[in-house]
Amino acid sequence: MSRASKITFALSCVLTATTVIGVHIVQGMERETLHQGPIKDARRIAAKQELKQQEENSKSRKRIFNQTEHEQQLELRKKYESMQPLSGKIHAEDSDDRGHDKPQ
Repeated sequence: MSRASKITFALSCVLTATTVIGVHIVQGMERETLHQGPIKDARRIAAKQELKQQEENSKSRKRIFNQTEHEQQLELRKKYESMQPLSGKIHAEDSDDRGHDKPQ
């Protein structure tokens, strides 16, 4: 064999070996990426459920706060009605028979 054919053969072998090794490395990386997909999905679903749980807790706390505030307002209304009962009529200096203010 001539020197040129030996060099061409050696370069072809090196290029083939490099290509095969490169393909195996890329396949390994793709396999790892595919393996990470379900793991990422599980994390994403867990985070979404946690966020949903936090929102429900927040809504629950808000409902409890609103219920407490409503009860406090009812107690205040009872307290003030006991101090000064409401008749439903509006008493003002310049009012007509219906309880509305007169236009000026």
